[in-house]
Amino acid sequence: MKLYHYWRSSSSWRVRWALAYKKVAYEGVAVDLLSGESDSETHLARHPFGYVPVMEIEGQMLTESLAMIRYLEDVHPKPSLLGEGLNPIARARIVELAETINADTQPLQNLDPQFLHSDDPEKRKAWAKHWIVRGLTAYERLCSKTAGKFSVGDSLSVADLCLVPQLYNARRYEVDLSPYTTIARIEKNCADLESYRASEPSKFEPKKV
Repeated sequence: MKLYHYWRSSSSWRVRWALAYKKVAYEGVAVDLLSGESDSETHLARHPFGYVPVMEIEGQMLTESLAMIRYLEDVHPKPSLLGEGLNPIARARIVELAETINADTQPLQNLDPQFLHSDDPEKRKAWAKHWIVRGLTAYERLCSKTAGKFSVGDSLSVADLCLVPQLYNARRYEVDLSPYTTIARIEKNCADLESYRASEPSKFEPKKV
């Protein structure tokens, strides 16, 4: 198994975290999003949008982070990231929260919409902050009804794997995180996990030469 990823891509972090949590061995291959490598014909053959991550399994490419985590869940079901033992509504809440970030927040704050919005760096930053605040506000309201130690109950789930990397993005854009008290508690509990520390961006930042 290979994972083509970028060190501070939040979608890449989700998958690295899932692999670490499930203790699945893989070969990591860095793809530089800033140098144009992601738009090369080689990478476009892996992912038609030129995005990361991409998971290569026996010559087949998976190109969406939640699809990769779903695959890992099927092949390596324990420990579960989809609420093993929870009732169907609670398990649906996990997916609901994951998609609040995956579908309704992260894509809108990403670079492509920013550049379509404006050529002005400050306006692009304001655009990203708007969508991050909107998404985290929604997440806080939703998870305040479901959270224990983590977003849904007391077990790590794919919802947390989506949330925490988005908080990393939020800090990059100087978003004030003080209103999100439930989210802050969840993040602190996540940060105590070995799998968090093994997958966080600082572990994969390219060395300066």
